[in-house]
Amino acid sequence: MTEERNFYATEIATAPPDEPVAKLADRMHEYAIGCVVIVDADQRPLGVVTDRDLACRVVALALDPETTPASAAMSAPPVLAQADEPIESVVERMRSARVRRIPVVSEGKLVGMVTTDDLVLHLGRELEDLGQAAKHAVDERRRQARRERRREDAAVHVADLHLQAANHRADRGAIRQVEVAGERENG
Repeated sequence: MTEERNFYATEIATAPPDEPVAKLADRMHEYAIGCVVIVDADQRPLGVVTDRDLACRVVALALDPETTPASAAMSAPPVLAQADEPIESVVERMRSARVRRIPVVSEGKLVGMVTTDDLVLHLGRELEDLGQAAKHAVDERRRQARRERRREDAAVHVADLHLQAANHRADRGAIRQVEVAGERENG
């Protein structure tokens, strides 16, 4: 039932204000969701009915769920988010209003729903992306350090070879001097 766009779901349950809350409860149960947005004929959000609203405004007051309209149980006016609004301001609005879910609108019409669960999933994806980027950076630094160590090792090896070659030339020069001196004595 949830198709995500950015950080909010675009498929959400809606109902008209005169729909009996029993039908809302059935829909919540069927789709395993915690709220239904109450909308007018033009899909403008009028309010939100949550599972808690059903418990506190219908069951606790012993109202008949078959005859009690959604408008009697809804929280209104709803706290809304704009579709193009930055996630940070949506989170702040939810925190300030102390709500866990808010309808998302574009030009006043309902286009989605953002919930704390959606935000946690979004944050999780961002953290995963950040973790992957950090891992890539660490791996790249390690590769560079290994390349640098290999360059340094190669430079040391080349210097050792130069020293060995110089020592070899010096040894050959000394041997030649001994041979020349021997030839003079014998000769």
